[in-house]
Amino acid sequence: MKPVTTLALTAAVLMGAGQIVMTPTPAQAGPMTHINCPLAQVRKEITTPLPSGWWNTPYVNNLVSTEVTNIGGKPTLMCRYGPAGDIMHLAPVGMLCTAVAGGFNCMSPLPPPPPPIPGIHVSGTVNIPQTYIVDLDTGALNAGGPGDLWFEAATATQFYLTPRNGAQISVGGSAPRGYLGCHAASYSSGRVNAFPMVGRYVCVRTNAGRIAEVRINAIMGGGIKTMVMGYRTWN
Repeated sequence: MKPVTTLALTAAVLMGAGQIVMTPTPAQAGPMTHINCPLAQVRKEITTPLPSGWWNTPYVNNLVSTEVTNIGGKPTLMCRYGPAGDIMHLAPVGMLCTAVAGGFNCMSPLPPPPPPIPGIHVSGTVNIPQTYIVDLDTGALNAGGPGDLWFEAATATQFYLTPRNGAQISVGGSAPRGYLGCHAASYSSGRVNAFPMVGRYVCVRTNAGRIAEVRINAIMGGGIKTMVMGYRTWN
């Protein structure tokens, strides 16, 4: 016969919720694990001294069921022993648990699926004269006003790729990141030196909220520079 573990409670506790509460310590678990209820049987009795002639009958019960519940906003594993009460433990942090016979199966949740890849809104190659702005939502060039990327000529020797009108950029390397990579990128509204960008890809969040990716193919010309840019913008 298995030994009976005695859990002593005061009379005040017995008149309350009737629960035996273990001090919760978050369980450590791997990507997937099984957690057993720690006791097959528990005993509950009043330990407060009683007047002469009074006695109580302890409750001794086997494990009846298991349950995953929420206590204080935290998922909690509960082993239930009928009239003898319940014992509880916080679920492992970051894991999803289900109740099974005698315990719990806990596993790490699956990562969320990647966002669907939308269709191409517009794409092509554009030659941007210095001081002009390209609108990546339409592919149009503007001498000023609307648009996303400005080929800024600060001086005769200082040229920048500058986001405008709320657009933002994320500079990449020599390989394209595609929609998913650009969707997950971190963006900035700061300008970057234009010449080091030649041969590199840049993700853009347009001022209309679309995701685009451009490649700076070349910067040509003598006194007046022209930036050659390939681009594609997703819906």
